[in-house]
Amino acid sequence: MHRIPPELREQFEERRTETNVNRMYVFAIYVVVLQIALNLLNILKPTGSQNFDAAGGLPVDIAYYVVLSLATLLMGLLFWFLFARARKKRISGHSARILVNVFLYLYCAIQLVFCTFNILSGGGVNSYIIAVLILSMVPVIHPLQSLIGIGASFVYVCAAMYSVRDISQTWNSIVLTDTWTNLIIIIGLSVCGSVFLYDMYVSNFLQSVRLEKSNRELTVMANTDQMTGVANRRAFTRSFDDLWQQAVKDKRRLAVAIADIDFFKSYNDAFGHLEGDKCLMQVANCLQRSFRRASDIVSRYGGEEFLVVFEAESEEDCMLADKARENLQAMRIPSARTDVSPYVSISVGVCFVRPAADTPTGEALRAADDALYESKRGGRNRTTVRTYGPPEALRETSAP
Repeated sequence: MHRIPPELREQFEERRTETNVNRMYVFAIYVVVLQIALNLLNILKPTGSQNFDAAGGLPVDIAYYVVLSLATLLMGLLFWFLFARARKKRISGHSARILVNVFLYLYCAIQLVFCTFNILSGGGVNSYIIAVLILSMVPVIHPLQSLIGIGASFVYVCAAMYSVRDISQTWNSIVLTDTWTNLIIIIGLSVCGSVFLYDMYVSNFLQSVRLEKSNRELTVMANTDQMTGVANRRAFTRSFDDLWQQAVKDKRRLAVAIADIDFFKSYNDAFGHLEGDKCLMQVANCLQRSFRRASDIVSRYGGEEFLVVFEAESEEDCMLADKARENLQAMRIPSARTDVSPYVSISVGVCFVRPAADTPTGEALRAADDALYESKRGGRNRTTVRTYGPPEALRETSAP
């Protein structure tokens, strides 16, 4: 039998609870429909008692069956309502698991009461068989739990036979027939079925977890620049569109920043491409540390360029791009050309924009790109800010 790793136990229980809630919801509907049909049949039956004298039974008033059937109907309606709430997550977690077990064992208990009436009147043990099948087949429960429930039900049936029937008549009418053989076969098949279904459920769960993990890894690989570990252009486009639409809805201001490593070709020529790749990774890590909010987007734009989008409502937010430039300088990565800085530096162009429904995202990117080239023309290692939309004060920040 497959085992659930400890780290997946909680996830497994949540999924199993969800499965059981859905199954018991359908089962509650079945109980309601079945009891309505049975009660209609009981109403159409002639009143009186059921008596199986040939089997040594005692008379049982049909009213007992009707009352118990109506109680089952009301129970089905109640749990139908409760499981409908559980499917909408209004009942969840441990409470949902308790709800599943209460309905399961309450219904099985009612079936055993029906079985007692049948035993008393000389009938069969069909209700017990129903309880066994429900325990082993309907919900996803551990085979040990199923075995305990089936065993306890069997002990109850044996005690009921001994208590309510004359023992000699019981022996003659039941033991010497195929009833016990059939019961043993049904119990064995039910236990085996419970083990098989539970193991199959666990196997499917573990397989789905592996598949989900593989899909996540593939998604990360498809959306991540393999060298630097930041988002690639495809992932940036999707995230940028989502953030843009949210900003339109919330009427918030965004900053679109493009950062370019100064004289990166000279760095590759001086130190080699392996060191150049390392430099790219260091710059990417610096940007990721500088923009750590959940809504911030850091991506590799191409070559030695990086693109960052972030919310910029406060003055402190507006300085984040230039702060990232200063953070890179503080890393003191030796530069190939010292005429701008003795350390690797970046030139940054920023465009502040308050998106509207008719504002194209490309305009903000174009304005940020223009600001980047203005930083380069101004001597590099600096941040130039522009705005798109209503005029606001422009700000240019240069390195000391």
